[in-house]
Amino acid sequence: MGRSGGGGFRGGGFRGGGFRGGGFSGGGRSSGGFSGGGRSGGSFGGGGRSGGSGFGGFGGTPRRSIRTGPIIINNSRRNYGGGSGGSGGGAPKRKNSGGFGSALAALVVVLVIVVLLFAVFGGGSGSSGVQKSTYEREKLPAAAVTETGYYTDEGGWFSNRSELESGMRSFYKETGVQPYLYLLENGSVTSVSQLTELAEELYPQLFTDEAHFLLVFCDDDRGSYNCGYAVGTQAKTVMDSEAIAILADYLDRYYSDYSISEEEIFSKTFADTGERIMTVTKSPLPTLAVCVTVVIVAAVVFVTAKKRREQKEAEARRTEEILKTPLEKFGDQDVEDLAKKYENQDD
Repeated sequence: MGRSGGGGFRGGGFRGGGFRGGGFSGGGRSSGGFSGGGRSGGSFGGGGRSGGSGFGGFGGTPRRSIRTGPIIINNSRRNYGGGSGGSGGGAPKRKNSGGFGSALAALVVVLVIVVLLFAVFGGGSGSSGVQKSTYEREKLPAAAVTETGYYTDEGGWFSNRSELESGMRSFYKETGVQPYLYLLENGSVTSVSQLTELAEELYPQLFTDEAHFLLVFCDDDRGSYNCGYAVGTQAKTVMDSEAIAILADYLDRYYSDYSISEEEIFSKTFADTGERIMTVTKSPLPTLAVCVTVVIVAAVVFVTAKKRREQKEAEARRTEEILKTPLEKFGDQDVEDLAKKYENQDD
């Protein structure tokens, strides 16, 4: 059935996917839910409901997502050139001798502002608004998982199994936690709490170990979606609340990208989540600070060298002018002073 268009945002809490939490139960599995989406646009649909169920099964007619919403093209004109009366011509301007120095100073100011803005607003998230991974996680041992299928497609979204599973297998390889996606028919369940309860019920039905991560997903048919999840006792050491927030951010990003297929939404979400949560997100702030320092030092050296060169050139021009000036142009007193100077040197 695919993604729906239109509708408003149903998320809250974390950025992107609007992660809404879900506490840990002592010593057992954890569960929770989140919402996301909210991008207006065309509807995706076609075909009937897929009858497939169970582990990685298919059913029904494969379908292709089609955008049916309006396509808006901005044909506003750009105004090239300048001058009065809208003329694009005009005489060329003289170059300012201090233009390079001014541009260099402006660059330094811009870099400093960028670093300050990043320090103020970019400290809580990584690139593109995705939650940072702040500490190292340890991959689960292979013996922890009894490998199963990877998804159930009740909504009839998927026709390319290998595309979908490639990213999920990448997540499994990175984390040692096997992901499982349970996709419901669009609009069948609209409550996050109900999806969370369903995830808790499905976990023991689908798995015999505690190293799976189960995500139950349902598009609300209005351009948004809701999710419930259940995490096995062992998988909790990897899929903690921060890791769930990272997955929610990636899912919201790719759900809103209508240039990719439904399979790619989840494949990319799991692949990128697995890679991110297993490494500590490095802040670019130290690198930016080094770059700014280098530019500032270069600017100071350039300005200092330029001033010294200009001073030497001015002194050379002055000496040359004096040497080229005939003695007749000097006054009598000047000539006498020069003569006395040479006489004193001879003595």
